[in-house]
Amino acid sequence: MNALKPFRGNGNAKVITGIRRCGKSSLLGTFADSLPAGTNVIRINMEFSENIELRTWQKLLEHITARLDDYRENLLIIDEVQDVPGWEIAVRDLIAKSSCDIYITGSNSNLLSSEYSTYLGGRYDSVHVMPLSFSECVEFHEKYHGTANRDDILQRFIRVGGFPILWRYNQDETSSLRTVRTLVDSSVNNDITARYGVRNVDLLMRILKTLASTVGSYVSAVNIYNTLKSNGTSVSKDAVYEYLGYLEAANIIIKAETTDVRGREILRTGHKYYFTDLAIKHSLIGYRPEDTPGHMENIIFTELKGRGYDVHVGRAEGKEVDIVADKGNERIYVQACMTFGSEETIKREFSSLESIDDNHPKFIVLMDVGPYRGISAKGIICCGLREFLEMRTYGGLL
Repeated sequence: MNALKPFRGNGNAKVITGIRRCGKSSLLGTFADSLPAGTNVIRINMEFSENIELRTWQKLLEHITARLDDYRENLLIIDEVQDVPGWEIAVRDLIAKSSCDIYITGSNSNLLSSEYSTYLGGRYDSVHVMPLSFSECVEFHEKYHGTANRDDILQRFIRVGGFPILWRYNQDETSSLRTVRTLVDSSVNNDITARYGVRNVDLLMRILKTLASTVGSYVSAVNIYNTLKSNGTSVSKDAVYEYLGYLEAANIIIKAETTDVRGREILRTGHKYYFTDLAIKHSLIGYRPEDTPGHMENIIFTELKGRGYDVHVGRAEGKEVDIVADKGNERIYVQACMTFGSEETIKREFSSLESIDDNHPKFIVLMDVGPYRGISAKGIICCGLREFLEMRTYGGLL
């Protein structure tokens, strides 16, 4: 809501993107309900069967134009606009004529590619929606099911993710992951297979499952290609590159580039892939406790993305920093670790952050912080995962 309000009535199309079922339509419904009485709201959901006849830009434009009111403020909402071939022609026409204030949603991030920017002549503002954060899951649980122990909610969040429907109806773990898998299949079928004409869906799912087994690890298209080839899968490197791009475009995965902490430049030494929601991983290969460090990284990564940070993997003096997050002049560094099981682990996690010679906040986030909670002599903050996720800002501990 706060991200949308500054753009209201500015003459541009407002484009809201995000993975299917993350809450885009609900956001726009809430936004529409907040408008002054008398606003003429025209809302079209292209997933509804009654709107199938509108799936050409000509019919869509005709339908909208017939519902405009010359004597009221007109606000247009189109859900899943990517289902209309040539939709940008209709939207560009409405923008040129200043016909209405336009808000559109789409599951495919290619909605914001340079191609569409050209189509709309730069006349758009974008807002990206993520599934619920941990704190938002707590709010959902309290609103619909009453108060609960927050550590218990965190464990459920780790295992079933943050898709709103799972917290609205409090589904059990098995049912929740079945729902998420259905969502993944829908994204693959509608946002990838149909859109790009992908024929080898089995290969696409193999690539996705390979990523699921490597969350928190450096991976590249070449790594995936070699893994698939070693398992007897017939594949080309070009296909792996293409399919990874499709998975990113459908907002199923997010690529984290590697940045040099000192020079603040993007390196070509590798990158990591995280899931837009951790439950996608579990729905593909099951929940694996041994993957907990990767789970923590994924959760912290998406938490920071949801807060508007530009998030990378870091390298400092040849040492890995799990997460480097920037927003304006603000920067934070995060190391994620399940527990300090040995002196060697303590030394490794601290040394990566101690090698960074600046005054930006540095965190070591543990699943079980135990006696290590606090601030080290060199200013490194040790905290638990729940504590990190509940911080309002990252200038220090609550």
